[in-house]
Parts: sequence; structure tokens; C-alpha cells
Amino acid sequence: MFGGSPSSVFKNNRDLLKNNKREKFVYKKSIQNKVEKEKFDHLILNTEYCQQIRKQLKRDNRIKRIKQVVLLTIVMSVLIGILYYYS
Repeated sequence: MFGGSPSSVFKNNRDLLKNNKREKFVYKKSIQNKVEKEKFDHLILNTEYCQQIRKQLKRDNRIKRIKQVVLLTIVMSVLIGILYYYS
């Protein structure tokens, strides 16, 4: 395997090129590919909206936790059954 940092690999590969006078690897701000930030409608986050989101997240997390416990119980019972069968 080859060792070394990625920066040294880039430097060595750049030296192998015929035209080594080209621009270096730098991040430039391009005018053509300018990405605009998404513009959000400014929602007024009142307490009711925050409570609604909190309840939704709690319910989703509770459902996820129940699924994890059920899956763990099934896996453990299968493993215990296999161990009991072969012992």
C-alpha cells in the first residue's frame, strides 16, 4: 500500500503533468455556479406550534423505541432457544 498524506499525493501528481503552470487546487468563488441560500417564509414560532412539534417527536421516538425493544426481545429469545436446544 502507498503511504503518505493526500496533499503529498496531489502534489506529486501535479508535478507529473506537462503543464505545471496551471492554477493550484484552491477554492474560488465562482460567479456562474453561485448557489443562493433557500429563502424561508418567516414562520412565527409560537408555543402551540413548538408543542405540536415536541409531541410529534416524542410519539415518533416512542414508536421507534418500542420497535427496538420488540426486535431485541425476539433476537434474544431465538438465541436462548438455540443455546437451550444444543445444550
